[in-house]
Amino acid sequence: MDEMTASNPVAESAFAAALKEHAAGGAARIVGGDGSTARVVLTPVEGRAVLNLRTVPKPVRDTFAVVLGLKLPTVAWLSAADADGRVHALWTGPGDWLITCAESARPELETRLRGALEGMTGALTDVGHGFAVLNVSGPAAVDVLAQGCGIDLDTSVFTEGACAMTALARMRVVIHRLPRGGGYDVYVARSFADSLWHFVTVAAMEFGYRVGG
Repeated sequence: MDEMTASNPVAESAFAAALKEHAAGGAARIVGGDGSTARVVLTPVEGRAVLNLRTVPKPVRDTFAVVLGLKLPTVAWLSAADADGRVHALWTGPGDWLITCAESARPELETRLRGALEGMTGALTDVGHGFAVLNVSGPAAVDVLAQGCGIDLDTSVFTEGACAMTALARMRVVIHRLPRGGGYDVYVARSFADSLWHFVTVAAMEFGYRVGG
């Protein structure tokens, strides 16, 4: 660990305390349920970069399509991904998106996005340090999230690729349903990471859950 990482609290997992407590009881254990099968998997997501792009939606779609390898969604509840699934654009409001990728890819992507923004009305902000991301997957994932969320997350309504800024157990979150059975990524302010963890572990207790790697 280098000096910068050691002195930067943001570099530590937002769920570090919760994971340490869980590991003390056996990281591979199944909590709740009948003790034999975990129907929920909780996986803290590390190394996720998040950029907030704000600009006029319609005239710039083609401009950013080249940079991002995808067309920015302009309809509520939609996201888009590049061909490799490494870059995602989550619609969070008119002319407002969260662009996500691996932290290792962020510097180059951010530079290209800022270049594309030159001469346009808009802004690009690195907000990754402000988010904690938890992936909730497994056959009972929807049942867990539905206990604290007012929108219909049924797979027939909240289809693959859907995303929404909403409230979850009174916390403001962005929920993104990943394709190919990847579960749901829940973005929450880092200061609420412990609260999110508490909510999902309590909600998942009846189904049985384990912590993913």
